[in-house]
Amino acid sequence: MSIELNQTGDLSLILLEGVVDIGCAEELKIALLQAMEAGREIRISTEQASGFDVCAYQLLWAAQRDAKRLGVRFEFKGELPAGIEALLASSGLAGFLTTE
Repeated sequence: MSIELNQTGDLSLILLEGVVDIGCAEELKIALLQAMEAGREIRISTEQASGFDVCAYQLLWAAQRDAKRLGVRFEFKGELPAGIEALLASSGLAGFLTTE
């Protein structure tokens, strides 16, 4: 698992790699908070992610909700791995992680 925050220009890009779960929840939360505080567009790259647990979904949902409230653009970049899309669909969350 890996979480990397890159901030350039008017973009905060968070790269997610591997399984994003409770083991890296604090790291994800810090990256999301730093991106939110910067006030730049936030883009979450899920292309290298192989899975999320409920903690990851909760953090991403809360960040997406807060960004909307603050008027900060928040989007997901790239296609979701098939396993993540299937899990979202089976849990009734299809469309939650909409990508560009």
